[in-house]
Amino acid sequence: MKILSAKGMSGLTTAALAREIGISEANLYRHFGSKEEILSATVEKIGEELLRNLENVSNTGVADSPLVKLRKAFMLHLDYIERNGGIPRLVFSEEIHAGNEELKRTLLNAIGAYAARLESVVSEGQKGGVIKRDLNPKAAALMLIGMVQVTAMRWSLSGFSFPLVDEGMKLWENFRTCVAT
Repeated sequence: MKILSAKGMSGLTTAALAREIGISEANLYRHFGSKEEILSATVEKIGEELLRNLENVSNTGVADSPLVKLRKAFMLHLDYIERNGGIPRLVFSEEIHAGNEELKRTLLNAIGAYAARLESVVSEGQKGGVIKRDLNPKAAALMLIGMVQVTAMRWSLSGFSFPLVDEGMKLWENFRTCVAT
């Protein structure tokens, strides 16, 4: 993520990665067969971390409202990206969008799992009467992810020139107004 944040995808070479983590390039290839495998493992890890954030929000032991859970998940998602500035450069890269099909599939699976978990929180909120019942839970979950994506893209394109979480939370208030009962 550090290399991606500083130099983008073109700067992420196996030589640069090996140098950054302090091992030889040959040693790197003992663990991964190709750069694509490294990228795939990175995308999987990002998905796992985001799902872990959702689990932590849901399992805090506090009886938070589903809207509070969604807000916390949204904040944690933005915070995770802010701490790992290479994520937007990876997610919006040519390698994913027009490149390796396996990498594309890995990202789609991660997004799908994350969206499904958010969807269940939206459904929980509908059952509890705090989220409008006429909303499509899947669409609401994807709206939340879309708010993260557009904010992260703007942040990355601007050279990380504003606090990502603060900027995203401006969108949250509008989202909450749209979905809350």
